[in-house]
Amino acid sequence: RRYTCGPVADLRNVVVFTLGGTRYAVELRWIREVVTLGFVTGVPSAPPALGGVVNLHGSILPVVDVGAVLGHGPGPTPRQGDGALVLEADEITCALRVDQVDRVASLVARDDAVIDPEGRAIALLDPVRIVRMALDQLTAAGGGPGA
Repeated sequence: RRYTCGPVADLRNVVVFTLGGTRYAVELRWIREVVTLGFVTGVPSAPPALGGVVNLHGSILPVVDVGAVLGHGPGPTPRQGDGALVLEADEITCALRVDQVDRVASLVARDDAVIDPEGRAIALLDPVRIVRMALDQLTAAGGGPGA
């Protein structure tokens, strides 16, 4: 006899975080670590997508403002003590400032979202898209590769 339980759910291992009152998720495969930012240096005339740069373990990382990249307007200026997700996408390592990390979980994926245990959809960010959009904004402002 064979027993089946129906279709297998598309589970994603994600970090769920809050930023500006909105919950987002990023797959764990993109995240290198969760950190507290050290001193953040602003970059004069940088586009809103670049919240500054930070020295993390001897490497200078850009701090990307997810809200500005997605067109929701820039969030608060990143500062020392803020939480961040360090991710690597498209051969670029950067930090995404977050207000709070809510959970690490395996959640069911539907379209461009994951569904939390309460049945609410959480936007699933594509780090490659976020990094490319941030680079496009930086290039358009005259400070990125090829500028």
